[in-house]
Amino acid sequence: MKGNSNFVKLLKKNMQRITFYFFVLLLTFGSFACKEKKGYPKPDNLVSEEKMVDILYDIHLGEAYSEKFRYSGDTTKLESKDLYFSILEEHGMQDSIFAESVVYYSSMPKIYARIYQQVIDRLKMLQEESNKKEEVNIQPEK
Repeated sequence: MKGNSNFVKLLKKNMQRITFYFFVLLLTFGSFACKEKKGYPKPDNLVSEEKMVDILYDIHLGEAYSEKFRYSGDTTKLESKDLYFSILEEHGMQDSIFAESVVYYSSMPKIYARIYQQVIDRLKMLQEESNKKEEVNIQPEK
């Protein structure tokens, strides 16, 4: 459980960074939305919105966890590409199908924003659960 507590603390530190990247993505893709109304053609094997939320949630958790290794001096640092591929493999997802789905959803800013809002909501719920557990574990000194 202690390892999970450290992970949640790391996630808390990176929440502002995750939120910042989310808004950068929204602004980037939002600028394209003004130019084209139809978006990118829908792929044959489009990943469902629910599955995209699950995958993106795991990716952001993995990124937060890998940040722990960035500054630890550990020689077995996680590579981003390894992280992404392992998460996609865990979800039974081919990287090409995921990439096509990201391109499609990013060409549809309202849908992509809805997906990312769900990811952010789940991350916030995890953070709130962690805060509650930390409050319970605090004991006054005798």
